Amino acid sequence: MTLLFITQKMHEQDAFTILWIRAFMARGYTVKVICLEDRVSPMDFEIYSLGKEKGAGKFSQVLRFFKLIRTLKYDRVFVHMTPIWSAMGAPYWILTRTPVYLWYTHYKHSVSMRISGFYVKRMFCATPQSLPRYDRSPRKVVVGHGIDLTIWPKRQNECKDMKHLLAVHRLSRSKRLELGIRALTHLSAEYTLTVYGIEAEPDYVAELKDLVKELQLQDRVIFKGTVPMQELAAIYTKHELMINMASETIDKTMIEAMTCGCFPITTKRNAEAIGMRWAPKAETPEAIAAFIRKFPGVSIDELYAVAEHHSLPGLMAKMDEFIREGN
Repeated sequence: MTLLFITQKMHEQDAFTILWIRAFMARGYTVKVICLEDRVSPMDFEIYSLGKEKGAGKFSQVLRFFKLIRTLKYDRVFVHMTPIWSAMGAPYWILTRTPVYLWYTHYKHSVSMRISGFYVKRMFCATPQSLPRYDRSPRKVVVGHGIDLTIWPKRQNECKDMKHLLAVHRLSRSKRLELGIRALTHLSAEYTLTVYGIEAEPDYVAELKDLVKELQLQDRVIFKGTVPMQELAAIYTKHELMINMASETIDKTMIEAMTCGCFPITTKRNAEAIGMRWAPKAETPEAIAAFIRKFPGVSIDELYAVAEHHSLPGLMAKMDEFIREGN
């Protein structure tokens, strides 16, 4: 069976996408990939880029997308986090009766999501908070995050000072990094925050850096930029606490960090969705700081047990049950 896997970018920094593709291949699928931007070819599966890495404009990208979905041979379509493409391909896939599946672990509802939700077979997501408008629909299927535990085995945490805090995620408004920055003003001067992540929203990043200056935290907040996934384990193991106050969504980095004994400080709803018992009492800088000061410590065994519930094989088995049968 051939699966057309549609995603945003094929980058080394987003290597988890490659792991997902290979996990589909391990289950017997032939996978063909359409992506907006390709910076990893050649690979052991076919990749068809829409040409952003070569400077192709949006009109050219759309034309190539329609050409590819009409000319490539495939049995199923899996759209990863980009409902714009499942919406654009809707007329053709409805006409040809091609089963389409969407992975979208987010709470926002856009026009593209509304169109996709009208016809796709299933909408997979990581946690119950995602896709709240479809809570009563049998097409919403909560499957957990897909973390490859062969890549993320249990690692001993080597943190020597828990006052060095960490943040790892895309730098966009939905992540609410300003809460973690402001929390430092309620902690002693020994506390620092090191931030890793691609600048997804440059205007937001500029606001964060202005906030750091305004609060006179230049010596306590360090922006490191993006790093390849392969380097993250060494970063996680050197930190005991990671701040991620994203609203109503769970980043895979939180699960990855837990395999390294690094505890993710997040919202109550996110903690509950992951399967954790601990979180700040409120989504405020003061509550985050209070939680950090009184952090009880959590064993690597307990953290890893939570991560095991979000394993890639488990996720693939749940999705495959629907995709293979066209349900």
